[in-house]
Amino acid sequence: MHSKKKILIADDDTRLLQALKVRLEAEGFSVTTSQDAYQAVQLARQDPPDLLLLDINMPAGKGFSVKERLANVPELSKVPVVYVTGDTSSEVAQAAVRSGASGVVRKPFKISSLLDVVLTALAERDHERAA
Repeated sequence: MHSKKKILIADDDTRLLQALKVRLEAEGFSVTTSQDAYQAVQLARQDPPDLLLLDINMPAGKGFSVKERLANVPELSKVPVVYVTGDTSSEVAQAAVRSGASGVVRKPFKISSLLDVVLTALAERDHERAA
């Protein structure tokens, strides 16, 4: 069960951020939110999450830069990342895959689709840890 899993969400859309927080908490997750990339890095260092849910385009750096900065922190380098983006270009999706993302969800999305990606990423991480 994922009842104690911590998710850090970074997105500059405050309405989406709040909606995701409420829904993921209703699913039993512990959720921390950030409105920019810089703050997301600081929060992840203070309290390492089990998964990062990052908007690609945000103030103070893109979601990609959050992953790059955390890759150098041993306890955070293996945290799964799911990117959320309104960008429909194949270049962005390819860049996300190259960065090692566990998934990419395009806005607008159904919460059920996002939950599927989040649960799969967490299950893969748990499987890797057990191996």
